[in-house]
Amino acid sequence: MTTTRTSYTPEVFEQVFDRLSKASERIAKDVEEQLRQLDRKIKSFVDRGEKATDRLVETINKELRGQIASLKREVEQLSRRLGEMTSSSVVAKTPVKKTPMKETPTKMVQTKGTPVKKPLAKRSPATKAPATQSASRRVAA
Repeated sequence: MTTTRTSYTPEVFEQVFDRLSKASERIAKDVEEQLRQLDRKIKSFVDRGEKATDRLVETINKELRGQIASLKREVEQLSRRLGEMTSSSVVAKTPVKKTPMKETPTKMVQTKGTPVKKPLAKRSPATKAPATQSASRRVAA
């Protein structure tokens, strides 16, 4: 087997170098173009995202304002109704001057000038307090 030797002259190196330079320039231009396209796409996505966010914020803002206005109307209505109820109940429930009740063994009787007393609760025999004699009874005995 015989092999032939190729001699590499400076001209061949220059040609290879020129080809490599041109190829690297084309690659650099392609990479720059791809970077510009990528940059445009990223900006487009960011712009679309900002617009969508702005629309969403506007929608939420309108909805919240509507709900707040509705709640405000409801509170005002409730306030008016409460005012009406209290004013009508004050007129309807104006206290009538009552004369105090006097206690009798069977029922309460109303008399003027005496305070209202509640009837005493009946106690069972086991819970009664021991009877005490008043000072006037002790002296008399």
